Amino acid sequence: MSESTTPAKRTIRARIGPWLILAFVAVMAVWHAVDFPDDLDSEFPRVQRPTFSRRPPPAYRLAEPGDTLDRAAIYLSAAAVVLSFAGAWFARERAGLWIASLALSGVALWHASTPGPTFDGWHGMGWREIFDPLAPPSLRIALATTAIALGLVVVISLLRQRSEWAALVTRGRAAGVLGLLATALVLVLLRQVEIPGVEPVGYWPRWSFLLGLVAFNLALLKALPTAPAPSRIRVATTLGVSSLAWFALVVGGVGLTWYHRPLSRLRTVVPGKIYISAMPTKRGLEVAQQRHHFKTIINLFPEDTALRSPILPDELQFAKDHGIQYVGSPSDEMSSNRFLDETLALAQDPNAWPILVHCHGCMDRTPAWMGIYRFIVQGKPLNEILTEIEGHRGYRPKASVTLLYNRVLPPRAPERYAADPTAKILKEAAKGTVDPALQGPGPRRRANPEAEPRVSRRMGPQAHQPNLTPSRRSLEYQKTLGDPHLHKPASLS
Repeated sequence: MSESTTPAKRTIRARIGPWLILAFVAVMAVWHAVDFPDDLDSEFPRVQRPTFSRRPPPAYRLAEPGDTLDRAAIYLSAAAVVLSFAGAWFARERAGLWIASLALSGVALWHASTPGPTFDGWHGMGWREIFDPLAPPSLRIALATTAIALGLVVVISLLRQRSEWAALVTRGRAAGVLGLLATALVLVLLRQVEIPGVEPVGYWPRWSFLLGLVAFNLALLKALPTAPAPSRIRVATTLGVSSLAWFALVVGGVGLTWYHRPLSRLRTVVPGKIYISAMPTKRGLEVAQQRHHFKTIINLFPEDTALRSPILPDELQFAKDHGIQYVGSPSDEMSSNRFLDETLALAQDPNAWPILVHCHGCMDRTPAWMGIYRFIVQGKPLNEILTEIEGHRGYRPKASVTLLYNRVLPPRAPERYAADPTAKILKEAAKGTVDPALQGPGPRRRANPEAEPRVSRRMGPQAHQPNLTPSRRSLEYQKTLGDPHLHKPASLS
């Protein structure tokens, strides 16, 4: 009895297994769209950090062009290229469909490696640039020619086996491949559709593309021909060559992605005027300078400390060679206010544009500076500013940013700060916490001497303060987003 049921069980597992994998990936997509982080900042554990975005901040980071989802798409599309080539190699005379699959996998790999839209207004090198009048004509012609050639490969490969279509459909349905291919087709096409009003922008289309690639790879694995009685050496050689080919494709795809964002975390603050990034490399500066022609570089990280960047000399030499004004941050707290005012003045000086503002990671100092600029110079409301920072970081700002805004914004824009409803939330969030920057010279006290530093609620008792983070347990702040009286842009004073 067991011998007769074992093959049946294997058949059921073979049919259900791929769909369970797809379901697992889909659950991951939903989870990242609903799970709001609510851990504490170990530096200032009593400072509450509300979430201002409609969806969890990590979802916005995942949706960024060239970030995690696009990187995963590179891995999967490269795997599809390798599997398709292997299928064509093993099928030999009957390789028509595998050649079509190889062409489609190449299209997917190029699409995953050329994420758009770019963060700095550069045209990019993706398939959409065929229809972009701002892209160079040579690029548009090259992309269009390649697209037509690959399309012809797919069509000709399919037409050559048109006499076997009925048999192929029957075999594909019996093997459970047809459903996976149909699912992959629908999901990949949905990548090109953005649902209006649904945040984060690009999140669900990118997940759709990723799920489509998963389904496509699973279909290829199920349809892959097996070599007749391969030896261990041949199996090892095949796996080794396939792995090297996959790695080479991934490296090429990641390199192409880098060319779309040569400076890590590069983002436009004001087009043609102000850009932010992480610590730039020499190679990245060379590419970015050709596109933007920076006149000023502002480094917000105090480099005259033990945490000095090892690539700082390259940046300084680049600035010197290209006649770029370089402004570095002082390390003493007493000069920080003067430095902030100096950078804000430069940001409003047409003679200094375009400006590149950076720190080391573009996760704390630079986004915080961007928020100060948006509030003081552009007059944007704090909830909009903090939402932008959350999307850029993929996480809520550190508690030190709350203290910073409570300290530097009131004296520079007192009326607007007093009228901004989010400013009241930030002040309440920091209630009971001593700002070290306000203690003056001398030895610094601990910010929260009565509280033990904690990382998350699961690692120790929570301080008894209201939870302002919208999550499964608390939606107080989220509900206020629907009140136009609480969240509206303040007029410039």
